[in-house]
Amino acid sequence: MTADLRIERHIDQTPESCFDLWTHPDQVAQWWGPKDYAGQPFKARVEAWSLTAGEAWAISMTAPDGTVFSQSGTFLEVERPRMIRLSFAWLENGQRGPETEIRVAFNPDGNGTRLVFEQLGFADTATRDVHIQGWQECLDRFARAGLDLMQVRQ
Repeated sequence: MTADLRIERHIDQTPESCFDLWTHPDQVAQWWGPKDYAGQPFKARVEAWSLTAGEAWAISMTAPDGTVFSQSGTFLEVERPRMIRLSFAWLENGQRGPETEIRVAFNPDGNGTRLVFEQLGFADTATRDVHIQGWQECLDRFARAGLDLMQVRQ
């Protein structure tokens, strides 16, 4: 039996603005990644990112201690500004780990967006649970990046 992860957040941005934060590699690098145990954010380096169905993506995250974590996958479906689906796997010692699927929906919610983030197909609940805090921190950074972008546009 597989385990799934689901996180919902209200973001004070339109669905279009939220979707746009997934569009450009330099913007993705601002919010992708968790924090370490001391609360310091990882730094993401986007190696491949076109947000086109069928295209590959790859990101390396560097922890504050210098440890590098690499992830990659394929964009499965992109429907602007409503939804993104992508495959996801960690790379360890040059080998792809088990693959999961990420789904992100951007639903209108009052003056903002109800972001629904799902990661589906974990081998077990223990593996899923290791990812919960990291994605919550990532989405915290995502919400802040959206506010920063809004301030730049004003």
